[in-house]
Amino acid sequence: MPLAGNIIERLADLDDVIIVIRRPAESDETLRIERSGKDVDRLYGVALAGEPVGRLTPSSADVDNEAAIVLASGRTLMMEDQAQLPGGSVRVVRLYLPFADEAGAVAGVVVGIVKVA
Repeated sequence: MPLAGNIIERLADLDDVIIVIRRPAESDETLRIERSGKDVDRLYGVALAGEPVGRLTPSSADVDNEAAIVLASGRTLMMEDQAQLPGGSVRVVRLYLPFADEAGAVAGVVVGIVKVA
């Protein structure tokens, strides 16, 4: 069984590979990345905090739809696609995990992003 210290250290590493998207206050607002981890920023070659979520995929409509599905359903979603990034063409996997506010409504999404090949 892993030691508690090792688990805490590994959880701290998760912060490097996630972005956070919150539900917009207005229904017509663009979904934006509230926070991004350093490994994600390095992968995309730019700090993503404040950027539209459409910046994550070759087709901005894809990631907008993915995030909207998770916000509406409260269910997890995993997607994989080819992305052209500063380091060249890579396969990227995104794992969308919804989180709730105090009332239990979906307030946003944590998205884990990693390069797979």
